[in-house]
Amino acid sequence: MKSWICCLCAMCVLVGTLQATAQVRPPRRKHRILVDPSAKKQDTLKADIGESLKDIAKRATQHAENPKVDVVFLVDVSKRMLAPVATLEKRLIDMLTVIETKTMDYRFAFISFQSVRGEPRYIFHQWSFDYISIENALRETRVEADNAESGYGLDAVVKGLNELDFRESVTTQFVVITNSRMRTAWTEADAKSRISEQIVNLCRKNSVQLSFIGTSEKIQAELTDQTGGKWYPIDSNQQRMDGQRIRSGDIVADKALLRVDGVFKRIAENLVQSEPGKVDIVFVFDYSLSMQTKADPACEGLDRMVVVFREAGLDYQFGIIRFWAAIGGGESTIVVTKPSLEPEQVKTMFRLPKSGDEHLLDAVIEGVPKLRTPPDRDLVLIIVTDEPTSRRAEKGYTAGKAISVCRGARARVYVIGGVTSMRTGSFGDGFQRQVAQLTKGEHYIMPGATAPVTTTGGPDQRR
Repeated sequence: MKSWICCLCAMCVLVGTLQATAQVRPPRRKHRILVDPSAKKQDTLKADIGESLKDIAKRATQHAENPKVDVVFLVDVSKRMLAPVATLEKRLIDMLTVIETKTMDYRFAFISFQSVRGEPRYIFHQWSFDYISIENALRETRVEADNAESGYGLDAVVKGLNELDFRESVTTQFVVITNSRMRTAWTEADAKSRISEQIVNLCRKNSVQLSFIGTSEKIQAELTDQTGGKWYPIDSNQQRMDGQRIRSGDIVADKALLRVDGVFKRIAENLVQSEPGKVDIVFVFDYSLSMQTKADPACEGLDRMVVVFREAGLDYQFGIIRFWAAIGGGESTIVVTKPSLEPEQVKTMFRLPKSGDEHLLDAVIEGVPKLRTPPDRDLVLIIVTDEPTSRRAEKGYTAGKAISVCRGARARVYVIGGVTSMRTGSFGDGFQRQVAQLTKGEHYIMPGATAPVTTTGGPDQRR
């Protein structure tokens, strides 16, 4: 009996062991992780001096059938720049090819900057119709570059803006080429901020766009944005500047411009500095529902604007063009209220946004002519929207036509506008940037504006 019980117990233990073993999963095979060798390269910038020059040339010739093109090269001629300067010398022909497809009326100038034994040195080559002379000048400067350090690039820009002559009705392209940070010999407190402000003012006065083939430096991005230029990387080691520009203050360096009211104040200060006469200031105000959260900050901004105007003794009066449309591309509603409105009346209108879409081109093309600004008063338009400019091809409305309307009304246009794309080199809306630039206004990104999800047939920046 005992032997039978022992056998039974042994069998139970064996069955339990077999069941436990059956429940144990075999070791899982490790999955191979396939690494895409191109993944690391996706965020690497493509740097090509020749392509950058071609793009600058395209931008300089895109607005007229037979444009006049003036280009000033400001080149950092140091021993670290030997290879880029040699490339620039060889690739000038790329820029010239693009220019000559649109015009034969072009000029080049060249300014080199460097530091030799701690002393700044600048060499000017005045305007020339012969690009070969610029190639020769670049070749000559490379000979001296072995003993030179990077110079004071900001000072070189100021010298060029002060000492070169500028043709009427020509937007001059200043192109800075450097692989170092921009410096100044100024020793005052906030020297970089002060000289940058002077550069921006001189660029606006002389219709100069400042572009950089340079390094990932905040001041380079800010200067290009404030003057309507563009930043390009001098080598693939640079970081993208788009996001940095937005984080550093939406187009302009002043930290206050991260707030809507700060942008209003900056516009007021710029307008006062231009020393206008009697001014009609008309807001072209996006009345769609997305603007609801911006209404109160806009009202605060208007208060700050009024303070600036009163301190300056400006003779001004307000008006407003409100615009909105039914969702899905419906007809636009445009309400024009001519000057003069009291600030409190304008603020009341800011606070009443409608639901729906917005068609900025309609508001400009149909609304501005109804203002009929008297000849003895200047017209200033301030576009306020958090959206990019939508397509209006079905009505034959284009960016060019809207710009012509503004220029025909002798209007200076300021824009607090939307974002088309955060991934492109020019992340602001194309029309909004151009209308401000071509009427000698200013362009800002609306603080808090976000890039829309683009699809086929999305916002058109160029029409």
